Amino acid sequence: MSIVVGMSGGTDSAVAALLLKEAQEQVTGVTLHFSDRSHCCDLASTQRARAQCEHLGIPWHQIDMSLLFGSEVVTPFWRGIAAGNTPNPCLLCNEHVKWQGLMDAAHQLGADLVASGHYAGIVHSPDGDLICRGADAAKDQSYFLYRLSPEVRKRVVFPLAGRLKGQVKSLAAESFPPELLAKRESQDLCFLVDSLAVETRRRVGGAPGPVLLSDGTVIGRHEGLASYTIGQRSGLGISSGERLYVVEKRQSDNQLIVGTRNECMRDTFEVAELRWQHLPTARLQTFASDVVTRYRARPVTADVKRLSNDRALVHTRAPVFGVTPGQAAVFYQDRFVLGGGTIV
Repeated sequence: MSIVVGMSGGTDSAVAALLLKEAQEQVTGVTLHFSDRSHCCDLASTQRARAQCEHLGIPWHQIDMSLLFGSEVVTPFWRGIAAGNTPNPCLLCNEHVKWQGLMDAAHQLGADLVASGHYAGIVHSPDGDLICRGADAAKDQSYFLYRLSPEVRKRVVFPLAGRLKGQVKSLAAESFPPELLAKRESQDLCFLVDSLAVETRRRVGGAPGPVLLSDGTVIGRHEGLASYTIGQRSGLGISSGERLYVVEKRQSDNQLIVGTRNECMRDTFEVAELRWQHLPTARLQTFASDVVTRYRARPVTADVKRLSNDRALVHTRAPVFGVTPGQAAVFYQDRFVLGGGTIV
């Protein structure tokens, strides 16, 4: 098989390419350039990806995805922040940019499959091609892949599915010289130059307003609602005898509501923009599943009621901390991804 591998210059993608080559596949490395500001595809990372491919003796190509990255990831991210949400740009990048770039590369190069260094798996079954959790629960990245289209899932390969991060690092150290291995892992908000708070104030701004307890007591001033997220504890600029968290952002009144951790717990919320990978006919309206409300959060059992084709009501059987509009809720059945949607 001929396989295009997304090469970021990091350890995981390098080992993914190594494993495929050792399996006697015809491997081509492809590095996607997202932005001149992106930490995950800066000059050093790109040069390292190219050198990794040379070390493996496989072809290497670079594709400029910066225009698509700007329009489909960066612009929607700041639009969501301005609307009071906390978007996860990695979800949009995986759906609209990263895998689209690899699929385009596979088409241009005549490759059969596409691969990456994600810690996730794929199972091909009569019910469809289903993303599933990787073997390393601490590094599992299936959460980011619930929006992948059937076309992508049909052709995707995850060489690290059955491996632990420690095993991957050991294999990398054995197979690559130290200068070809990244010293740090890529960041979720790879396109930021300054901190999120600083860039939010510069790009979005917003009028200062009152910080209130849930009983209406004013205890401080905020710097603009866009700079805060549900569940946030540090950086609130208020003094209190107990730990306080952001509970609510009242856009209409420009008020930031803070409270105890218990006040940040929710057991009912809605999701929109649903994407399903597997939804058996018997479960079209109401079904039970595990749900994860942000990356690396603990899954909890929930009852999911579909309200329409792209909207659902989720009731968790145990309260969840910091359910945040703009983040994704991803539904699982055992280790398989059923689908997910955006928390509203």
